[in-house]
Amino acid sequence: MTIRELRILPPLAIARLGASDLPVDNYEVEVDTTDPLGYRRLRPAETFQIDDHSGEIKASYVPTVLRFMDNDKVRPVAPFLEVWALSGRGQLEPLTVEVLRSHRLSPADVKWRVHVANYKVYRRTGNLSDRLDAKVGPISDHRPRELSGKCPNFWSGKRLPLGWVRYIKPNTAFPAIRLRFTPAHGYVYGASKALPGRVGTRIDPNLKEVLYNANKGRWLGFVEAGDTTSTNPPFIYANNAVGDSFVSRGYMDDECDGIVWVELKVGRQLLSAYARIGAGPPAYAPDSFPVRSVADELDQAMFGPLVRQGDSSLAAVEEILRRAVETVRLMNTTVMNGNPVNGLVNSANTMASQDTGDTSRYFEPIMSTSIVDNHALITLHQSVLTALRAGSAPWFADLLRNYDEVGDLSSKGRRKMPALMRGADGRYLALTRRQVDLIRQVARLPILQGDPAIALTETKAHSRGKRK
Repeated sequence: MTIRELRILPPLAIARLGASDLPVDNYEVEVDTTDPLGYRRLRPAETFQIDDHSGEIKASYVPTVLRFMDNDKVRPVAPFLEVWALSGRGQLEPLTVEVLRSHRLSPADVKWRVHVANYKVYRRTGNLSDRLDAKVGPISDHRPRELSGKCPNFWSGKRLPLGWVRYIKPNTAFPAIRLRFTPAHGYVYGASKALPGRVGTRIDPNLKEVLYNANKGRWLGFVEAGDTTSTNPPFIYANNAVGDSFVSRGYMDDECDGIVWVELKVGRQLLSAYARIGAGPPAYAPDSFPVRSVADELDQAMFGPLVRQGDSSLAAVEEILRRAVETVRLMNTTVMNGNPVNGLVNSANTMASQDTGDTSRYFEPIMSTSIVDNHALITLHQSVLTALRAGSAPWFADLLRNYDEVGDLSSKGRRKMPALMRGADGRYLALTRRQVDLIRQVARLPILQGDPAIALTETKAHSRGKRK
């Protein structure tokens, strides 16, 4: 095999924060075919055991029980990134010790570099000295490297730990070239005007440590202008309400995202590849997925807003419906609707209260108050699924909210699906145009007559025959 190009797979890996030193075991998420809208099942899968001293995989096993907690600490998700080689024949194969040896190379010839960052404070203040970066590499040995975040506005000698990376040492049993990213612990850090540790200073119980020097930067006490440069909704940082202002408490988290590079010199040619990594909060509902995800956005960006003939399927529509149920199941839909709770109206940040600035409908629920409890909504989705499988649900597609209807606050517009869910732009949530097109294609096909792709072809052929 001749190495022509390198790839890192997966090209995007999401780690999840956790304070335990033991990462969560590997598992797969399965759909219960007997209850398609019920809870998904988590099935343990092959898991690697890393030798802390050597950095190599000493064994693999399938756990009998999945545990997401280690006593009172969350176990982090620490993904592996594998290097693959593209041969001259266009085949993609794992880069292994044997492949390296065939080119008179060794694992030490593989070089890794990592750059991660947390720009959340910089995103608000616009001050370049609030950027927080951690860089390591080139790495060709197998020692763990800490991703130690540096920021010009930190107190002298202070760093924010953003996790660790380790080039896994290949061996005979596990010869593939891999890097592992272990995220940080999920702590909150803070800011102060007084030198941390000074006797008599008040200690904030929410903080792991004080890092930020509020005499150099303005994050502690920062007030966002709420202009076009802010997020929508604005003020989404830990703050204290002072009159009409939201004053920053100076908090920072240890999440990050960044890029991993790998390089290998083959003959006179330097080959390289990169992947993206990120760290987010723990998945406290690992058996559930959001109805609209980053994967859906990427799918639409790659393939366009319309589904090609033959690519639609009932299974794909069922997955969207399943994720809608999972999203609803995690929400208190009666509160979101604006139903009175213990005699109180809009006792939380409800959909109805969010609309009041545009429609003055503070006391007007979105739906009838009697039909928005979780049991009723899940039953509704179950009936939609049953109708889709029977080929009798063309009406369902007309209930979907189009991408250009997120600002329609009429009674009909507010009740479209997905209902009682708000998008990142502060308006009502809409599925991607590609998701909507997929559902409409399938909902209007005679599914019981066979595969939707075949039925679609037959329907078009029949229409052409009629025109003749």
